[in-house]
Parts: sequence; C-alpha cells; structure tokens
Amino acid sequence: MSHLALVKTLSHLQEEQRHVEEIEVEGFGLSVVRGSVTEISGEPSSGKTSFALSLLAKLTADGEVCAAVDAAGGFDPCTATQAGVKLENLLWIRCSGDIEKTFMAADYLVQAKGFGAIWLNLCGLSKDKLRMVPKTYWYRYRTRIKETPTVMLVTSHDAATASASQGAFVFSRAKTEWSGSGKFKLLREFHIKTHSRKTFQSPKFLTRIEMDYSEV
Repeated sequence: MSHLALVKTLSHLQEEQRHVEEIEVEGFGLSVVRGSVTEISGEPSSGKTSFALSLLAKLTADGEVCAAVDAAGGFDPCTATQAGVKLENLLWIRCSGDIEKTFMAADYLVQAKGFGAIWLNLCGLSKDKLRMVPKTYWYRYRTRIKETPTVMLVTSHDAATASASQGAFVFSRAKTEWSGSGKFKLLREFHIKTHSRKTFQSPKFLTRIEMDYSEV
C-alpha cells in the first residue's frame, strides 16, 4: 500500500478544487454523489464495467486520483485506456479472488479520503463468498467517505450493499444489434435497461452503448 503516498490529502484537495456534489456519467442518464456509496448490479455484459470506466475516465481526465479494487481479475488496462481512463491517475489493486484482501484494500482506501472515486469490483466472486461479508462493512465505508469528495462505486452480480448505498441500480441488457452477416458478425451496439432499487416508483429507462472497432 506504499502507493497511497501519491494520493493528495483531503485538505489539499479541498483547497485546490471545488468539487460538484453530483457527477453525471454521460451516456447512462445516471449521476453519482460524492461522499456516498453507489451500487450497480446485474448479469454479465449488462454495462456495469462500461459505467465504471466512464466514471473513472471522467475523473482521471480531470486530474483526480482514483482507485480500482479488482476482486477477481475483471479489470483490463487496455480496455480502460480505450475508454479514456488515464492510468497514471489510477491505483489498480489486484486481489486474485481473495475476498479478505479485497475488503482490506477497500478499507485502507476509504480511510485515505483523498480519492476521487473508489471502484470496488466484486464481479467474479461467488455468492457464497459475498455472504461472508458482514453488513457492517458497508456502513463503515459509508460513514468514512461521508463529507469527502470520494465516490465509492460497487459493481457485482447480485445486490450486496443493502441499505448502506445511497444509489442502487440494476442493469440488464434489453436489445443487441450486430453488423455483418453469416458467421462473421460484429457487435455494433446494445441497449441497457436500468432501474433503481431505492426508488420504488422509479420507471425503467433505456440507454445505448455503441461499439467502435478499429485497429490500433
């Protein structure tokens, strides 16, 4: 954890720049709130990673230092770079499926209080492992980042944060469009259906993600 020395202190961050309370993630129609926990859950390939990378790209491009806690090897630096993430402003912690290391790393990061965003990616961990996590962990995270500029984003297959998250959304794929014909088809775009678990009357809405394949 020696890399934490690169993170600006909270007082330094507050003096240097004034952060807006809400951060809008373009293309998804959703905003995340600083100083709170936001959870995105859903099936594989439902847009959770795209949402996280869009948030990291926005913040790291603005010079903020962010962190990605990679529980089970779901983070790909090449994909992140193509999404616009500035890797020089990102601390990547690989936990190799070890749930104890995953939550210990998250605990250290929320105590640092100098990150623009902390992405806790739990995708790839089994339900049995996630059931081992005490609910008190989530409330401790929520308390420690309160009144800080940090956004804690949690992505997982199933909902995990219970009532500790301020925003909790479920993503699902609604429509997929391909280009080409026969056996040689390329994914062109897919539509995501999103709804909030916190607002019972919230209507579902659609967003679209387009793919642009080009040789580098």
